Amino acid sequence: MSTETIINQSLWPRASHYEMFRSLAQPHFSTTVRVDATDLVCTLKPAGHSIFAACLFCIMRAANHVPELRTHFRPGPEGDTVVRHPVIHPSVTVPIENGLFGFCYFEHAKDWAEFAPRCRQATSDAKQQTRLTDKSKGNDYWLFLTCLPWLDFTSLTQPTNGPEDCFVRIAWGKLTTENGRTSMPVNIQVHHALADGMHVACFMERLQWHLSHIEETFGIKIQ
Repeated sequence: MSTETIINQSLWPRASHYEMFRSLAQPHFSTTVRVDATDLVCTLKPAGHSIFAACLFCIMRAANHVPELRTHFRPGPEGDTVVRHPVIHPSVTVPIENGLFGFCYFEHAKDWAEFAPRCRQATSDAKQQTRLTDKSKGNDYWLFLTCLPWLDFTSLTQPTNGPEDCFVRIAWGKLTTENGRTSMPVNIQVHHALADGMHVACFMERLQWHLSHIEETFGIKIQ
């Protein structure tokens, strides 16, 4: 994994915002936005690509585009250390036996030709689990993700490990088609000490761009 950058908090323009929201007992906020996935579904599904992996790829590309979503803090005896990762990587839930789920981890790739086989192999391996195991401890370069293909939800709150949990969490839901357009809900939950509504909006805008610009995002020529 690439080397992180330590943020000098005395020179950080966000320092006062960080201090205020870092002290809150409930510092997380979330929002859900409906995005248009028509171009993605109509182009990639007939060609045999995994829509799950394609959605995950677009989300990862969009999240890595926003520096605030790659930023974490680490509590210490002399105060927090704030770091910014050059890349964050997917930790996504996958179904396992008995109607349960497991965690799946793999290294992000900016190119679809690399990302797709990594995702396929990692999810296949993760589905062999029989119990829930958290392998993210000790590293904070993960983006926590989950897909809820059964629900066309309008809001979502995800569990956290208290105010010191600053992992970004993203969920996407059921694909629904109406009047010839296919859409899905996407929820993002962030720690307000590290990100604001503007940064969430930037993520959503970038996500919609990737969902709508298939050739540029996936490197696939549309006939």
